[in-house]
This record gives sequence, C-alpha cells and structure tokens, in this order.
Amino acid sequence: MSTLAEELASPEPSTAGGRARTPLGLSSRRGGQIIAAVILAALIALCWHFNTKPRHEAFEAVPDTLRVLLGAAVLFSIGGFGLVRLLLPASLRRFELLWVLPVGGCAVGLALTVLGFADVPYAVSLALVMAAGLALGAHAVRRRGWPQVALGELRWPLFLAFVVVVVALVPLLFVQHFDTPIGNGSDAHEAVGAAQFLKHSYPTSVNLHQPLNQMPPTWQSKFPIYYAFAGVSTISGLATWQVLAPLEAGLAALAALGMFLIAREVFGAAIGVALAAMGLAGLDRMALYTIQHPYYNQTWGYVTLPFTLVLGWAAVQPDLPRRARQATLGLLVIVAAMLVLAYPLAAPIPAVPLVVFWLAERRRRIRAGERLWTLRGAYRGRRSLLWMVPLAAALAVPIAGAIDKAAAAASVLAPGHSLQGWSGDLQSFIPVKFFFSLPASTLGTVLLAIVAALAAWGLARQPRALGLGLGLLLAAGLAVAVYLHSRIGGQYFQFKLLAFIGPVVLVAAAVGAGRLGALGALALAVLAGFTSWSVVQRLDNEGYQLGLATVRLSSWADALPAGASVRLDVAPAQQLWVAYFMDARPLCSQLPLLNTDYPHVAFSRKADYILTTAAQPRPADAIGPPLRRSSAYRLYRENPSVPGPSLCTLRRFDRIYSGAGHSPS
Repeated sequence: MSTLAEELASPEPSTAGGRARTPLGLSSRRGGQIIAAVILAALIALCWHFNTKPRHEAFEAVPDTLRVLLGAAVLFSIGGFGLVRLLLPASLRRFELLWVLPVGGCAVGLALTVLGFADVPYAVSLALVMAAGLALGAHAVRRRGWPQVALGELRWPLFLAFVVVVVALVPLLFVQHFDTPIGNGSDAHEAVGAAQFLKHSYPTSVNLHQPLNQMPPTWQSKFPIYYAFAGVSTISGLATWQVLAPLEAGLAALAALGMFLIAREVFGAAIGVALAAMGLAGLDRMALYTIQHPYYNQTWGYVTLPFTLVLGWAAVQPDLPRRARQATLGLLVIVAAMLVLAYPLAAPIPAVPLVVFWLAERRRRIRAGERLWTLRGAYRGRRSLLWMVPLAAALAVPIAGAIDKAAAAASVLAPGHSLQGWSGDLQSFIPVKFFFSLPASTLGTVLLAIVAALAAWGLARQPRALGLGLGLLLAAGLAVAVYLHSRIGGQYFQFKLLAFIGPVVLVAAAVGAGRLGALGALALAVLAGFTSWSVVQRLDNEGYQLGLATVRLSSWADALPAGASVRLDVAPAQQLWVAYFMDARPLCSQLPLLNTDYPHVAFSRKADYILTTAAQPRPADAIGPPLRRSSAYRLYRENPSVPGPSLCTLRRFDRIYSGAGHSPS
C-alpha cells in the first residue's frame, strides 16, 4: 500500500481544462477502509461522550429523525430530479445525484410560494408541486434516460455527509433524546411558527388560530424556505417543532456536499483533497453553530452558496454549448433566487465572483466575435408576458422584502450610522479564529496565517477568472470583517459574513495543501485535528430551549374551558415557547416580552388562570392548590375578585418598539 505522501506526489490525469490533479490517500482500497474505520470510531466515541443516561434512550429519537430526513429526501428528490436531469451541464454530471436534493429544495420552496400567493390552498399546492415534479422527472427520463450512478465516486462524499448529519444531531439524539429544536436561538420559535402558519394561512394574512399569527414583518422575503419547511413537515407527518433540528442537520450535509463540489468541480482537486475540504468546511465550528443555534434563514443561504458558485463557474466555460449554457443559467437562477430570498444580506457574497466570471466570459466572447446574451433575449414576444407577469406578481412581496432588507442593511453599514439595532442576539464579537476551527490563542493566530497562505496558494494556480473572482471575494470579505470589528454593534454582521466566507477559505486552503506533497498532508492532518477538537468544544457549549414539559402545555390548554384566559407568570424569554403551546387560549402577562422583533402576549393582570414555573411560589392573586403540575410548571385558578378587565387575547403582537433586538437574519 502506498503511503499518503507518495500518493500526494503522484499526478492524476486532468479532466477539467488541462489542470493536474493529485490524489490523496484514497487510491488504495485498504487505505480507504482504514480511514473510514477511524472516522466511524471517532464518531462513535463522540456520540458516547455526549450520550446522557439512560444511554439506551438515544434510540428513541431515531425513528422521528429518520422520518424527517426521509421526508425531506422524498420531497426534494421529486422537486429536483427532473430539473437536474434536464438542466445540469454534462461537465457536472458525474456527481449528478448530489445536485438533486439542493435543487429540489429550492424548486419546491419557490413553487409553493408562487402557488401560495396565487391563493391556492396549501394542501392542493403541495400535491400540484409533487405531481409536476413527478411528471417532469418522467419527461426527463424519456428524453435523457436514467442518470448513471458512479458509486465509486459517490460513496465517500455520501459517507462524509452522513458524518455531518450525525454530528449536527448529537445534541438531539444523545442529550435530549427526542426531536425538538436545539440551541438557544429564539428564531427557532418563529421558524417553526412560520412553517406552521403557511400550512393554514394566506402568506400575508393574520390567523389568530395559529401559534404565530402572521409571518414576521422582517421576514417578508423568506416565504420559500418556510414553504419548503412546511412541506417536509407534511410529508413526514410530524409537527414543525419536531422537524426543525433534523431538517437543519440534513441541510448541513447538503452544504458540505456543495463544498465538496467546489473543490472537485471548480478547483479540479483530487477526490481525497475534495473530501478533506468537505470535512473541514462541513464540520467548521461556526458552520455547526449556524445549524445548531439554529439560524434557519442563514442555513439556507449557506446551503445555496456553494451550488451557486459551482453553477456560476460552469456557466462561463468556453466549451459549453449555447443550449447547455442557457440550461445552466436556468438552474443558477433557481438556486440563486433561493439564496437571495432566504438571506438577502448574503447576496453580495456570490455576486462578487459571479460578476468577475461574467466579465471575463463577456470579454472572451467579444474577442471571439460571438453574440452576447442580454436580458432582452428572455423576452420572446407577447407570449412571454403570459408567464412573466403572473410570476412577477406572485413573487412581488418576497422580492420587495429582499430589497427592503438589503437597503436597510446598506443604510447602516456606512460610517456615521449606528449598528446597535442590528446587534441581534450576540453580546460580543466571536473570535475570528473560531470561523476556521482554530483556537483563540497565539497558536491559533499562527495557524490562521498558515490557512490564509494555503488558501492563496490554492487560488494562485487556478484559471485567472476563477482565482481573481474567489480571491477578490475572500480578500474583500476579510477586509469588511476587519472594518466591522471596529464598529460598535458590528458583531452580528461580522458573524454572518465570516460564517459564509470561512468554509470557502477552508476549501481553498485544502486545495492549496493538496499541492504540497507530504507537507500538505501534514497541514491537512493538523487542520483535521483542530476541527475535531472544535467540534467537541462546540457541542460542549450547546444550549437547549424546548423540553417535554413545555410541549405538554398544549394538553393543559386544551383541557381548559373554551375561551378561558391564562396569565403567564414566567420570565419574558420563556414566554415564547409557552405561548406557542398554549396558543389555543387567550394569553397575557404582567411582564410581556418587549423591545424585540418577537411576538409577545398582551399586558394584563386579570385572567381566569395563572401559569408559573415549578420553582416559583404560589402567586398572591391565585386561589387554591395547583390545578395542574409537572416537573417544570404549575397552573392555578386566579381569584375572580382581582380588579380590572381581562386584556388577554389570542393576538400576538409583532410591533418593534425601539429598534432594539433587531436582527439581520
């Protein structure tokens, strides 16, 4: 069996533009098996380390988790198979199956959004989208046949995708032991509420019979990702609050696969180098934080970024036939539209390299005397208006929301404007080295310099447009991050920016290391070690926000008399999930959650019942012993003699009071 260093030094025939490839330790079947066994052993040790007693309960969450993952796979496969089969360029087809789920998720979300704004009932919309996906898939098979599956090329990226899913789900499977949102990000409450709302309501309506009465005012561009979320919930047969964590883990795996495709298809790296890049980027400390916090909106931007970059580069290749170029651009529009609508503030990130790619291609075509494609080429006479006008009308609200969000952010990023209203839920700056899975120490600074040098080396030997486009993106991103660090309240913008840029830098660094022989193999081994260490650190600092006692409050609410009101005597931050599961009854509080974007209950002292935590003493205006009790809560009857009117209501107010707590999510 050849050594890793020997295999690094052995050239592999090029398959893209004459660039040399170098294998990395996977040419030997036995060597690959050893590496797989080591990874599995490390994964088992990680799960055992975090598994709380009784350890056998870890398996209790597996069935529902599999239902979510399989539900997402079924829905996204139906939505993406036909599109990928018809539109993906031949140069990317050896990994065709890796494109089906991400493209399908984008297509399903966008299609359901169009139908939702057309006032088609959600259940009908979902049936139509699935029927259309199946029909398009059948047409694609008749026209192009079934895709050829190269298991030799696919088994390793799929194996690493499985590893990413399990790592992302460690807090759920091995600590909580049941499917529920993890992390401590309060956006999770609105995310599951938004998906639940869209199942039963017109997108811009108000529905007092849902836990979230309306789509959050600051999320007016994000309908597609929540329709996709709702679809997975329906297919899996589970509530949206059960779906969020497994769905986020599945999306993390798709993002990791996208990073693999950047390394393999854009940089032309050897399979081993591409897999190393996938592992470093997919298990990056802040990528896991994004998934587990959870930031559902940002997750979709992160997932679509690598696929946007790969399609953008493929679309400008000079040997791409005209029809294939148009098809690639069509696929690019679908994925990029999802990115922009899901996370408008991330739009400039892929835009920088895509503009460089386009300018280089335009210059080449002008020199060759070829006809340039313009926007007018999409207009084929008045018949084009039959689809352009309805589509524009259906997406008018999301597009306007994206423009509004981008304009609001741009207005405060310039010097002389305050970023305090955009500080989100971060109280301080995250160490920059964490975005590259490095320690916050002097050693981390040295390693960060090495990563930057490796990334520069990885870009240096690429085609000029590619190196310039991605190099400009990474340089500009890091420069803006430094600028944001100098701004009071800039921690949230810096976090969002580096969470996107960091994994791309790691991919470029892995490619650079792959060109350095034994020294590069050592560098990758060191980075892999620090990545493993950072995974443990990340999981050690994970929070948990929703327990079974809170979920069971829904049965308490259902058992109350119709119209009975409940006063929430719990801490304001706890009221989000408590109100979500007691939404069937009018609610109020003497201390509601104010000064945030989050919905809150009304202010009132008078109510029929009072809910407290188990640790609190009986409220002074309650009578009798607790009517209901659990490990976390107590429910009392309120003294009817309490003066004043009851202002409890089904309405959850979404007013932003002072701009505080505003989030660029």
